[in-house]
Amino acid sequence: MDTVRVDRDLCLGTGLCQSMDPGLFRLAEDGRAVALGPCDRAGLLERLREIAECCPAGAISVAGEEG
Repeated sequence: MDTVRVDRDLCLGTGLCQSMDPGLFRLAEDGRAVALGPCDRAGLLERLREIAECCPAGAISVAGEEG
């Protein structure tokens, strides 16, 4: 299972992660992103890494196993 985390202290609240995959991220009432939990969709690790790389604040981290 892949795990995605958002460092809310670093998050700028741009909403880019939510726009890239609203099934994985949303903006909370304070305007900062939150991950919606562990992800078990097949082949998701590369997508999560892509989203993390696009985060302008570097606030998203991903841990998981492929295969």
